[in-house]
Amino acid sequence: MSSEHLLPVNNQIFDESIVPVVLVDDHDIWRDGMKSMLSGTEFVVVGEASSGRDAAGVVESTLPRIVVLDIRMAGGDGFEALKELKSRFPKVSVLMLTTYDSPTFVARSVAGGASGYLLKGSRRSELLDALRRVNNGETLISKEDLIHSLRCVDAGAQESIEMMEPLTPREVEVLSLLATGLTNRDIATILFISEGTAKTHVEHIIRKLGVSDRVQAAVFAARNGMI
Repeated sequence: MSSEHLLPVNNQIFDESIVPVVLVDDHDIWRDGMKSMLSGTEFVVVGEASSGRDAAGVVESTLPRIVVLDIRMAGGDGFEALKELKSRFPKVSVLMLTTYDSPTFVARSVAGGASGYLLKGSRRSELLDALRRVNNGETLISKEDLIHSLRCVDAGAQESIEMMEPLTPREVEVLSLLATGLTNRDIATILFISEGTAKTHVEHIIRKLGVSDRVQAAVFAARNGMI
């Protein structure tokens, strides 16, 4: 094979069809299991990190195409790691792989630039399909599907809340996203609206709920089952 078809990764030489992957998770057993699942495929684990805090350093030294990233880890939150990775390595795709089946966590992943969100209980075939689609440049998380799931979560709660001036369906969506800790810019990105429009929605929500700021609005949403 000619040299132009070889890819140097982490001091190793791979065929260009090989996809280098970095695993970020604080459980050694899980990382070992992932390496076993990927054995014999085009995906080769070229680096590992046991915390979100260490993820960027490993990615910088190994230059993977895909990072498989957990959310809840000792020594560094996955969302903070996602933010840093997409800021420093925008061309690296990130697949969130977690035990949390949560629309709010999916929302934070979308806002952070993740290409996919997969549960750890997924079958090997589902994992490989997700990795292949991410490697092909696809985004597995549909913003439309995300908003639909948030609406389902909110529907019953919204009907049970007594307010002098009810929230509009759009304001319910904004409140759900706000309650996850997302900024107005993040909310605007997910809902395909301007940052100014997102800010206006937040202001209307705060007024309607009779609270003083977005933190109290988020507490209201949590107490009333809206997230």
